[in-house]
Amino acid sequence: MTKPPSKVLVLGNLLQTITVIRSLSKAGYHVVLGSEEEKDFTQCSRHVSQVWRHPPIIESEGEFIAALAAFLAQRAAISSVLPVGGAQIRCLMRHKDAIPSSVGLVMADLEVLRTCFDKLRVLEIASQIGIPRAEYAKVSEYSELAPTADRIGYPCVAKLNDSRRTLFGNKALIVTTAAELEQKIPSWPAGSEFLILQKFAPGFRHNCHFLADRGRHLAYFEQRVLRTSERNGTGVGVDSISCAPTVRLRNYCALLTEKLTYSGVGCAQFLVDDQTGAVSFLEINPRLDATCALPFYCGYDFPLMAVRYAEHRRGVLSEAPGNSNSYPVGKRGFSMWRDVTGWARAISTQHLSLRESLGWLRDMALTYFLGDFHFIWSWTDPFPAFFLLFWQLLPSIFRWLARMIGLRRQH
Repeated sequence: MTKPPSKVLVLGNLLQTITVIRSLSKAGYHVVLGSEEEKDFTQCSRHVSQVWRHPPIIESEGEFIAALAAFLAQRAAISSVLPVGGAQIRCLMRHKDAIPSSVGLVMADLEVLRTCFDKLRVLEIASQIGIPRAEYAKVSEYSELAPTADRIGYPCVAKLNDSRRTLFGNKALIVTTAAELEQKIPSWPAGSEFLILQKFAPGFRHNCHFLADRGRHLAYFEQRVLRTSERNGTGVGVDSISCAPTVRLRNYCALLTEKLTYSGVGCAQFLVDDQTGAVSFLEINPRLDATCALPFYCGYDFPLMAVRYAEHRRGVLSEAPGNSNSYPVGKRGFSMWRDVTGWARAISTQHLSLRESLGWLRDMALTYFLGDFHFIWSWTDPFPAFFLLFWQLLPSIFRWLARMIGLRRQH
């Protein structure tokens, strides 16, 4: 008798979730999608075999965990749970004991996760093992902010230690003068124990995806982020290109995973200045990166490797997965959804000039015509992209236009 396909519960409706769904379905798994929403773009994928609607994770964590434990107890065929985003991973970190022992969690070890989610701790570790990074400092109160920035030098970058929260609506703030520092950070952010202030490092961001087994790399893929959803480069990548493994970055990434005794998939990020050759470590994300669609389309299937590595650690598979094959260099992947929403956000919050707006639209068009892969669109699975376009993007644009017209009439 043929053994029925394993089922994997995927938690988190993020843009990279669609890559996870397509990857696992292609490999023969039945994908059960957990969702807080009645309808979302990921549910439209033909590769989803079942949707499980659950209580909100952040607002009702206790209810979610109780519902998850009951759901897994009733679904013996679910062999693994793959949390896609940081919120899902952090929740399962706190309630790992509530998961039945027969179900594997596809994520790094708890101590590794705690370290990687602590940005200051990771910077300290990078410094200890000789990985270059821009000068940084911990700022514990508002009165220390300006003197610390003066000492480090402008431009500098301010960010929170907790990636779950934003600093006045931004992932990170780049400030070029003392006056701009006071303008962008007018007061101490509520609920923040400290800020990280770091010297600005120029260059392109390199995302170094990896699969590691107790610190040893089993797979490595490198890409350069050409543009992000923010004009200053601090946002999520919207236009990326595959590049040959950089010896230095690969070695730095290996040093870091070895120091952490890292097991599982992750993504280390560096800034590389082409003019000077300088490298500056940014952070390490203990999860599938938001741009994991690019390596997926280039033959490096990190979602599948993540699940199979977790199965290997549980003894289900005798050999650990890996990928040391060459991959095509110069392949561009893009996210039109992130690009458009980033442009719309910049118009509404940053008051883009007409020239800046037209320049962004020009870059968006060039990316569309020059790109090789779209992170969401697929001819064989088109409905997730249709949902984003017709149910979210176009209505949002119409609402924005109506608001702009109303404001002009008021003036």
